[in-house]
Amino acid sequence: MSGATAAPLLVGGWTASQAELVGWLRAGLGAVELSSGPLPAVSDANSAGRTVVVAASQLDLNSESGRASVAELAAHYLLVVAVSQAEQAGSVEFFRLGAVDVLPLAAAADEVATLLARLQQSAQQRAQASAYSVQLEEANQQLQESLQLLKQDQLAGLEVQKSLMPDSPLQFGHYQISHSVRPSLYLSGDFVGYNFVLDRYLLFYFADVSGHGASSAFVTVLLRFMIGRVIRRHTYERDYESLARAPEGLVEHINTQLLATGLGKHLTLFAGSLDLHSNQLRYVVGAQLPAPVLISAGKASYLPGKGRPAGLFEEASWTVEELTLPEDAALLLVSDGVLDFIDGANVVAKEAQLLAALQGGVSSLDELQDRLGVSFVDELQDDVSMLLLQRQRQQSPL
Repeated sequence: MSGATAAPLLVGGWTASQAELVGWLRAGLGAVELSSGPLPAVSDANSAGRTVVVAASQLDLNSESGRASVAELAAHYLLVVAVSQAEQAGSVEFFRLGAVDVLPLAAAADEVATLLARLQQSAQQRAQASAYSVQLEEANQQLQESLQLLKQDQLAGLEVQKSLMPDSPLQFGHYQISHSVRPSLYLSGDFVGYNFVLDRYLLFYFADVSGHGASSAFVTVLLRFMIGRVIRRHTYERDYESLARAPEGLVEHINTQLLATGLGKHLTLFAGSLDLHSNQLRYVVGAQLPAPVLISAGKASYLPGKGRPAGLFEEASWTVEELTLPEDAALLLVSDGVLDFIDGANVVAKEAQLLAALQGGVSSLDELQDRLGVSFVDELQDDVSMLLLQRQRQQSPL
């Protein structure tokens, strides 16, 4: 019998009185094993799929445990139930419990031939299902291994991103700058950077790369390299004149470099330069959403300035805005992921609500995240990033 792992087994005393029926089964199944003993066990994995013909009188349909035993037999073997004429009325229950067929003890030769054909078909189906199950298990194992490797790569990338981020908070004179970046995945498309240069200038930027995951994270590393190289050159050359004009030309440079990569990525960006001697802030806005917020005397307002994202248009240019940062003031930058925590029917309404939530000032990013509810969510829909620059009140000399 094709598909069987052992000789078919005929169980029960009925075999002694049904010589002709047993002969037909032998003719169709080949060598068979006869047994008058108990029902076969299902613990032997090598016997799975074996044809077993059992007398209905040996099966218990009147108790839950008995029905469970029949279902277990049917799941392990190709179960055929031999029934007398009086037992045929309950045949449907055996089918419900998984039996392949029911064999009337008074069956004719053509009925036995039909049963044998059905057994052959069931054996093939089970063999195919078993092979598919093995393939599925192997594919699942390979998938799990691939996911584990991907997770390890993502975690390694996360550590690289963290190593490229500046210390937080960082204090210089009466200014403090801090940041928080919480990725929705392992890697983030949000990035911040800041440097105190030549004991006079604080250069900082806040970027959000389009998309999520590894490709966006790669662009943040590229961005860090591009801006870092510009800063190192001006610092090494002690180029106070260029630093005084910063961030003039910076976003144009980033735009050109991004287009040259051909990665199809763009980013929104805020780039700023603060003169610590004059408290003069010069900045460029490249489609930053929400707009940068200035909090002064407990009142929050959006800063003027707008511009296109970097990495989309070859001939784009950005205007440098300028203001004097008041004493006891703070500049706050947040990514658009924060808007997921703000009520509002649209972006305009959410920006208004965000501004209302910032009235009264911000003492720290931890306090702000608690206030907005960001701290209490483990799985974010989008990256949530913040940067806070605070000018602290100078103490009067005694």
